[in-house]
Amino acid sequence: MSTHIIDPARRTLLSAALAAALLSACALNPKPTPELDLPAVTATTPVEIDRWWESFRDPVLDGLIAEALERNDDVVIAVQRVQSSRAALDLVRINRLPDASLSLSGSRQQYSNERPIPGRPRQYNTVIGGISASYELDLFGRLSGQRDVARQQLAASRYALEGLRASVTAQVARAYFSLRALDADEALLSQTLATRDAALALREKQFAGGTIGRYDLEISRSERASVAAALATTRSGREQAETALAVLLGRSPRELVERIPDRGLALSTLAVQPEIPAGLSSDLLARRADVRAAEANLAAASLSVEVARTQWFPTISLTAGLGGESAALGSLLSSSARTWNIGAAIAQPLVGLLSTRAIVAQSEAERAQIAQTYQQAARQAYADALSALSAARGAREAMEETATLFDATSKARDLAEKSYEAGRASRIVLLDAEREKLSAERQLISTRLDRVTALVNTYQALGGGWSGRIETGGDDEKLENAPTASR
Repeated sequence: MSTHIIDPARRTLLSAALAAALLSACALNPKPTPELDLPAVTATTPVEIDRWWESFRDPVLDGLIAEALERNDDVVIAVQRVQSSRAALDLVRINRLPDASLSLSGSRQQYSNERPIPGRPRQYNTVIGGISASYELDLFGRLSGQRDVARQQLAASRYALEGLRASVTAQVARAYFSLRALDADEALLSQTLATRDAALALREKQFAGGTIGRYDLEISRSERASVAAALATTRSGREQAETALAVLLGRSPRELVERIPDRGLALSTLAVQPEIPAGLSSDLLARRADVRAAEANLAAASLSVEVARTQWFPTISLTAGLGGESAALGSLLSSSARTWNIGAAIAQPLVGLLSTRAIVAQSEAERAQIAQTYQQAARQAYADALSALSAARGAREAMEETATLFDATSKARDLAEKSYEAGRASRIVLLDAEREKLSAERQLISTRLDRVTALVNTYQALGGGWSGRIETGGDDEKLENAPTASR
């Protein structure tokens, strides 16, 4: 019988190959992000999209948004969620380190006279102390996988925070613009009511002097009452809008009562804004924080499936200890009292394999759900952008046409007044012209509000309100390099 001796160099090469094969078989291989059927690029992202509210050039609006980003309740809660996710990542990182502990114990004992111990008094002391350490070999990638899951979960929480901050910014802007519209409507109705009061006072004098009949008097009263009712509704709406905006800003109950939000530019000035270029941006999915959060959650779910699969494999642990045992604390560190131990352990689940199968199946099902959520978020992003761009275009056109309408009704009212004073038109004709002018002016306020609101919605739909990346610092992982949406 012949004996084959393997060359030492070849043995080393073979061992390295087997080790590489084993490690590659145990490496985590999560599923990639699903491919998306994306449309062609038709536009670029507006330059001012990161801080789009500054394009309105209203320092009051800038201040209100800054206050909300610092004090809004939802933002504060989201910041705390990020802190919780960061702590979870720190805990996973710590779990990968060797575990070490110090111990010190003492006891006094007495043994039975029936079993004497030669050379030892019946009553004696025992002091035991030392340091022990243990370390789990991450041969199958379980611990590193848990770390990567925690990293993606932290990324998801930070993207969620940025998405919430962008949402709160848009909410504050919309609430502020609504308040300025109510301010404009209230000012218009107050001015109109003053005119109606003066007209009614004149009609009452004329009726008392017998120059007009009761019909003309009651018409004046009805005109005045109509405007007064509209003013009361608008004033109530303005007060409610002030409270709603203050709540968004995170103000205290006392501030809700004693401190009303400041005012800046008039709505007519705010509505004069350049048009956002129509079309879809190439980096829409990368800019949408909600899509990035969904993608990070999907990456975490995919890694969780692989981590669950590592439970099929054994765990290998190394242990070591160094200490002493003596009858007195003072001699615990002497060389004769020294003790030490080194060990290794391997644990392979048997009955637990059935539960591992269920855990893996559950993780795969959760991953499939989150994958669908990610695709839904991407689809909704494009739907939001298309709808917002269409609404912005329509709002601008409606505002321009309403401005033309207001200009025409203003001229018609002036002509009716001249005709009435010249005796060529009745009082009813003048009243109709005044009602048309008031209606057109209020409609113009409404379309101006629609215009600025549509701009806010468009900036938000295009992913505006943040830089497009999450900031890192210290020892944080490069979370800004988390998977980006397929483009």
